[in-house]
Amino acid sequence: MVDQSNVHERTFSPSLDERTDFLQQLITCFGFLPDRQQALEDIIRLCSDEDKTLRGKAINTLGTFFIELSGTEKEKVWNRLLELLRTEDPEVWKAVALSIVSAFGYMPEKRKAWDFLLRLAEDESSYVRTRAVEVLILLFPSMPDREKIWADFIALAGSEHGEVRELASNAFILIYPYMEDRKQVWESLLKLSGSGDSHVRDRAGDIMVRIFHQLPDQKKAMQDVENLTLRQMDYISRRALKALRDDYPELSEAGNPAEELYRLAAKKAPYARRKGSGTAGKGQRASGKERTGEKQ
Repeated sequence: MVDQSNVHERTFSPSLDERTDFLQQLITCFGFLPDRQQALEDIIRLCSDEDKTLRGKAINTLGTFFIELSGTEKEKVWNRLLELLRTEDPEVWKAVALSIVSAFGYMPEKRKAWDFLLRLAEDESSYVRTRAVEVLILLFPSMPDREKIWADFIALAGSEHGEVRELASNAFILIYPYMEDRKQVWESLLKLSGSGDSHVRDRAGDIMVRIFHQLPDQKKAMQDVENLTLRQMDYISRRALKALRDDYPELSEAGNPAEELYRLAAKKAPYARRKGSGTAGKGQRASGKERTGEKQ
C-alpha cells in the first residue's frame, strides 16, 4: 500500500527527480489512493512546476484521468486546463491542447465549455485569442450541434481581430463537409464575400466554388454570383474614382461618375495605343535612317 502522505510531501521536494518519481507513483496508484481528492490537487499543482517536462507530464495526466473523475472533479480539472491555455511554452501548450481535446469528449456540458472558449477568442491577449481558436478547431468534431459550430465560425470570421478572422476562415474547409444544408452554407458565405478582409473573402470564395454544383437552386446561385461580381466591380470603380479625382476634375462634376470613368477609360485607351504605336513608328523610322546612313 502506498503511503499517500509521504507521496504528497515528496511532490514539494526541491529535487526534480523526486518530484518526477512521485508524480509517477500518483499516476500508477491513483485509483487506489485513500484520498483521491488530495492526489488530484497534487497533480494539478505539478502542472505549474518549474520544470516544463514535468509540467507537460502532469498536464497529460489530467487528460488521461479525466474519464475517471466525478462531475465536480471534472469541472475543477477543466477550469485548470483553461487557465493553462495562457502558457506560452510551445511544448507545454501542446500538452494542454491534447488534454483539452481528450477531456472535452467527457464534458457533461459541452455547449457551456464551447461557449467559454468562444469568449476567450475575443480575449484582450492576442496570444490567448489565437490559442482559443486553435482549440475550437480541434474540438469541433466532438460537438453535436454542427449548425451552431458553423454559425460560430462564421461569426469569428467577422471578428475585429485579424488573427481570429484568418484562423476561423481557414477552418471553413474543415467544417463545411459536416454541414448537410448546402444552401445555409452558401448564404452565410455570400455575406462574408463582402468582407473588408481579403483573406476572409478568398476563403469564402474557395468554399463557394466547391459547393456551387451541389446547390438545389442553380439559377439563384448564378444570380448570386453575378450580383457579387457587380458589387466587386462597383468597389473597384469607387477606388479608382477616389484615386483619379484630382487628375480628372470632370469625374467630380459628372452626374454618374462611374459612367464617366468608363468613358474616360475608353477614350484614353485608344490614345495610349496610338501613342505607343507612334513612338514605336518613330523608333522604326529612326532606325531606318540610321541603317540608310550606314549604307551610304
